[in-house]
Amino acid sequence: MKTTSKMPIVLIGFMGAGKSTIGKILSHELNCSFTDLDSLIEAQLNQSIPEIFELEGEKAFRKYEYQYLKQALEKYDIIATGGGILSDDQTFNFLKKQQITVVWIDAPFEILYERIKNDAHRPNANKKSHETLKSLYYSRNSRYNEIAFIKISSKISLRETLNEIKNIIFANDQY
Repeated sequence: MKTTSKMPIVLIGFMGAGKSTIGKILSHELNCSFTDLDSLIEAQLNQSIPEIFELEGEKAFRKYEYQYLKQALEKYDIIATGGGILSDDQTFNFLKKQQITVVWIDAPFEILYERIKNDAHRPNANKKSHETLKSLYYSRNSRYNEIAFIKISSKISLRETLNEIKNIIFANDQY
């Protein structure tokens, strides 16, 4: 059920920002559909993200991401994406052209680092140094900034983050 003309809502941001958690709760509170793109890809391919990276490489994964994002936009109201979704030019340019709401969920790097360091389910974070991850974080920020309609910090409480998103989404909507 589309609750506002500002849907679908695509949540972007670095690994560990809370996109999946926020998306699930937000969809429940708004009574609308939700998918986590990484989980959708895993279910469709019957492989984990690390397995896809290991067997086919990151480039192949980014193609799957693009393919399933296009499908998800047709079916779901809220979509949580992986942290690197905008690193693929095709996906980046596709999202820029869509009439959707893109929300950048962010937090200070040190908070994100604590959430993701040595996470075996994150191929771009697992066994990577602090400096490598910090460099990756900063390299992605310009693309997040270029495409996001809204930027929200997940450094604040989950409830405050959700309320802030809802306030912005429903601002100026006709009831």
